[in-house]
Amino acid sequence: MEELNQSLFLLLNANAPSTALISLATFLAEWLIYAVPLLLAGLWLWGRREQRTAALAGVLSIALALACNQLISTLWPHPRPFMLGLGQTFLAHAAEASFPSDHATVLFSLGFALLVSALRKTAVALLLSGIVVGWARVYLGVHFPFDILGALLVAYAACRVAVPLQNNSVLGSRLLTALESLYRLLFALPIAKGWVRE
Repeated sequence: MEELNQSLFLLLNANAPSTALISLATFLAEWLIYAVPLLLAGLWLWGRREQRTAALAGVLSIALALACNQLISTLWPHPRPFMLGLGQTFLAHAAEASFPSDHATVLFSLGFALLVSALRKTAVALLLSGIVVGWARVYLGVHFPFDILGALLVAYAACRVAVPLQNNSVLGSRLLTALESLYRLLFALPIAKGWVRE
């Protein structure tokens, strides 16, 4: 498996890179992730209760998935390609465990969480973004392909736990109600002005 992982990495890594492609991959690898907090904020501030429920399920899924990633990387600290002297690296990164990819995990987790809501087009866009970001991070030399596959599997497993907990349980309903009450208290002025939804 490790031999296959390394072979796939060398196939996808930028061995004869173009400046334009490196720039595009760098943007995708570093900046596309910021769409997640912007999307979550938008769903909460201007969404109805159903959209807030989906957003909260997404946050719980992301949190659980990242906690799993931390545990996995602690128990099995797989090195990054540049730590093994493989391929070329075009993105500065700390020499730490690579499996699974946190960036891809975040995008996949939110995508899977929204897939069971009315926001399916957004969910598909997030899942595709996870694949694109994963490619970019492999292309730039900071991840192996299996790091992205691992992120996909961890995200799916986390969503299988977090989404039902949020959507179909008394605890999830109470958590949403409590957060909405806190939100209305903290955002009383913007709500009164009509800038955001109550």
